Amino acid sequence: MIKLRVPATTANMGPGFDVIGLALDLYNTFTFALDGGDCDRESMIYEAAKVVFDKADASMEKFSYRVDADIPIARGLGSSATCIVGGMVGANELLGAPFTQDEILKMASDFEGHPDNVAPALLGGCVISLPTDDGVVYRKINNIDNFATIAAFPDFDLSTAKARAALPKSLTYADTVSNIGHMGFLIHGLETADTEALFFGLEDKIHEPYRSKLIAGYDVMKTLEEDHNGRVLISGAGPTLLFVTEKSADLEAIKKDWEKISEPLDATWDIRILHITTTGVEILENA
Repeated sequence: MIKLRVPATTANMGPGFDVIGLALDLYNTFTFALDGGDCDRESMIYEAAKVVFDKADASMEKFSYRVDADIPIARGLGSSATCIVGGMVGANELLGAPFTQDEILKMASDFEGHPDNVAPALLGGCVISLPTDDGVVYRKINNIDNFATIAAFPDFDLSTAKARAALPKSLTYADTVSNIGHMGFLIHGLETADTEALFFGLEDKIHEPYRSKLIAGYDVMKTLEEDHNGRVLISGAGPTLLFVTEKSADLEAIKKDWEKISEPLDATWDIRILHITTTGVEILENA
């Protein structure tokens, strides 16, 4: 029996569309066994595990799982990535770990279609990743102690498919160059603890201008930036919003201010301080 937990993730981080992801301390916990128990054999967890079993040429006849989910579904916090990574790592552990971490990452990225959520879910921390024919090339940014995050997730969801459909088919040179430039400042800010560069670097013109129209209350929620130093981002495909601010900021005060801003809106916004975690998948029990 294998018990493990996988952290929530926020992807894109402004201009880092499909490239940058960050692990947060909200978790889905999975238990896997080869006991012949019942489980949903049409779920993403099962299908992800099947990739590993098939690659190992092993039988899933007795495979079963259970999940305790704390990450809301279809909110832009990497719930599906936890199912993919959890299913693959759980299956790999049940089979005696025949595949390396990098091999699991490649399988997970192929399954998801891009690695920006599965990479931090597997590895923890802040990860830059890019798929190639030979595997996923990635680097972890280790100096991430200079900022903190507050998440606001509403009581409505937004499917990734709908959020993807909102994106334009092509981009102008001006918007492309803008994102390249801001991405450079973002990486510099992350690596050097330069929060001025970090906040400047979080501006995006590739996905947020289009997806923000799908999030009721976005413009109102973004006014938090007027009174506090930091940036409001769309987490993943949305509709969760993430406020990135200095670690030294009064996070409880900002949380309360954001709650006040959200009160007149039609949706109910659950606002939480979420800490960055440098730990990805964690095996809690292996018996």
